[in-house]
Amino acid sequence: MSSLLQRRKWLLIGCIFALVGAGIAAYYFYASWKTLNIVTLPVPDCDLRQSTCTASLPTGEKIALTIKPTHMPVLTSLLLEVKTDKISVKKIFIFFKGAEMNMGEFRYTLLRQKDGSYSTQTILPTCIHDHMVWHAVVHIEASKKRYNAPFVFINQRPEEA
Repeated sequence: MSSLLQRRKWLLIGCIFALVGAGIAAYYFYASWKTLNIVTLPVPDCDLRQSTCTASLPTGEKIALTIKPTHMPVLTSLLLEVKTDKISVKKIFIFFKGAEMNMGEFRYTLLRQKDGSYSTQTILPTCIHDHMVWHAVVHIEASKKRYNAPFVFINQRPEEA
């Protein structure tokens, strides 16, 4: 009988430590989440088919998106390149979603390059229409901040000769 009481005692002590540990972990998670600042940049008024588009804040943070080749041929590999100014990047990715037609949502992680930019290769799907409006959002995780930079662009089918 004493052995059974001994086991229950250690089980109770283990449960108490687990609950205290879970409480401490929950507190630190909540504290870090509460202090996290989400910053959404304004949609820039530019055309990614012409050149780089830059979203900026009055405080000086900038996120620039370039898609190469700029004429964005359908079903062809595209280079997505993001450059930042005054943002210390921990992690960066980009989401694409069709504005007028549900083509699914695509997420790509961008990798840091030697020149300090972040890039990845992708192929955007095509649709039955001659042009497709896309919403792209660059998400950047920095220390104590998350930046969301939205971009809107049109991917057009090349005219047939």
